[in-house]
Amino acid sequence: MNIDDFFEEIDSRLKLDKFKDCSSPVFRGHSKGGHELLPTLIRDYSKTGTDLWDLENNLYCDFRSLVGPRVKFDSSWETVFAMRHEGIPTRLLDWTENIGTALFFAFDSGKLDNPHIWILNPFKLNDRYSELGGLVSPEEDLEEYHSTYGNRCNDSTIKIKEYPIAIYPRRSNDRIFAQRGLFTIHGTNEEKMETTCNDCLEKVEIPMELVEKLRRVLRQFGINKYSVYPDFKGLSEHLKGIYGY
Repeated sequence: MNIDDFFEEIDSRLKLDKFKDCSSPVFRGHSKGGHELLPTLIRDYSKTGTDLWDLENNLYCDFRSLVGPRVKFDSSWETVFAMRHEGIPTRLLDWTENIGTALFFAFDSGKLDNPHIWILNPFKLNDRYSELGGLVSPEEDLEEYHSTYGNRCNDSTIKIKEYPIAIYPRRSNDRIFAQRGLFTIHGTNEEKMETTCNDCLEKVEIPMELVEKLRRVLRQFGINKYSVYPDFKGLSEHLKGIYGY
């Protein structure tokens, strides 16, 4: 398979019925075959010995408290988006409108093992909830994150959707803006999306013989650590990569 064949394979998946009338598919890259479409909070919480809803609330409240006055958040949604991008466990999964960004994340590992990308039809994902009406702006269409998901530990009667939904945030966060990012947020069902949402997902394997060629294409298009992480840490990693550190 060459690069043209690979992108033709992606095009063929996008012509499937599950992507019919999907104007904006979104993508997610994984560097290892064993990675599942399951948020870190849900995937790893059992080893903490803490109830999932308690853990979620504790992480949120501690983050808000400890981050101090350095960062101002307009809403609890902006808070949880920042938590996700700083690597704190949340019930969010990152997706991107840019397939190049998804490929970057598929290759962003010291050791690759069956790298692949997922393609999602976010409109079809949300269709199971007729009241959503397409992509959701969380700040405008949903209640505050902390009064619902974050407060479920205190009030078990709070209604939360069972399955993941796609949410389109305001891109006020530099990383979300640079990555053309959006999210899915898991509900009360703790199963992986491959199981619960297979009717709007496709997985495309990346042949190992194409990895270096695709990496070179990404570099030529200016997709690198600094373009994806537009901050001092991203710049540092980008420069170290250029000069072999």
